Amino acid sequence: MNNQNMLKPAAIGGILLGVLSSLPVINCACCIWMIGGGLLAAYLYIKESAVIVTLGRGVLLGLFAGIIGTIVYALFQIPMLLMSPEGGMELVERLLGQMDRWPGFTPENRKEFTELASRDGFIAILYTASLIGQLVVNCVLAPLGGALGVALFEKRKAGEQARDPQDTLPPMPPST
Repeated sequence: MNNQNMLKPAAIGGILLGVLSSLPVINCACCIWMIGGGLLAAYLYIKESAVIVTLGRGVLLGLFAGIIGTIVYALFQIPMLLMSPEGGMELVERLLGQMDRWPGFTPENRKEFTELASRDGFIAILYTASLIGQLVVNCVLAPLGGALGVALFEKRKAGEQARDPQDTLPPMPPST
């Protein structure tokens, strides 16, 4: 199979990854969705492949699924961010909650960060940085899922080909 045949399985795995990672309640298991998106892409590709799928092909499928998943994630997050009554301030508050646990993060640091967050464009910069982080994590974990998918689902031995559906037809009777 060529790389064009990789697009459909990678898109399906990426869409699953992106949608499930962006939904508010179930996104807490986002690493599972990232690995699962790559795993699903590998499974779907193996199912349709006429040749043995290599581990490298599984990693590539996972990478494509991770990139597509990030795009889907962004497309879901932008409307959610715009519909949020606080805008992006809930993201800032969540970030501040994490920073409060840092050693040496003082109330003065919190005040300075809050003032910085209130400036125009800060939320867009923070959102962009968050998407870049999402892309990096997706492009690490989804290929891991793709490789795992090949290891789990590719059961053909070297030199063995997938059965062609036309091979199951009965042979033609000899013509006389």
